[in-house]
Amino acid sequence: DLEDQMAEDGEPKQDHLTVVKKKDVTPRYTGDACIHWVIGKDSGGARELTMGCTTIKPGGKNPLHIHPNCEEILHLLEGEVEHIVEGDDGELHHFRMEDGDSIVVPRGKKHQAINVGLKDARWIVTFSSADRQTIICDSNK
Repeated sequence: DLEDQMAEDGEPKQDHLTVVKKKDVTPRYTGDACIHWVIGKDSGGARELTMGCTTIKPGGKNPLHIHPNCEEILHLLEGEVEHIVEGDDGELHHFRMEDGDSIVVPRGKKHQAINVGLKDARWIVTFSSADRQTIICDSNK
């Protein structure tokens, strides 16, 4: 029962074990990316993290964006991705990622993933907030 899972403050109980099945998660689309937000504030009852699975088809990309309230970790399960990340110098730096590679994107840094491979790129994304915020950047900048 959902009421049994909630604390008095209306937040999910921290000690509540939750299992989320992929079939129960509605995919969302941003640019060419298909994202299943599996765990977070609105799914699975996490209070401190967000976790999702992302797929981008060959040649596809997600929009250049930032997360002002959290850092992000991406772990590439399969595929070949060029990840563009804003450095401390304000410039955009390009990193080639292959199966098994991971990257940490600091809070507030612009970033974008482009599938440069011949097959779908699939990765796990994890955020340091259950209430992950995303701002899409102006593509002309």
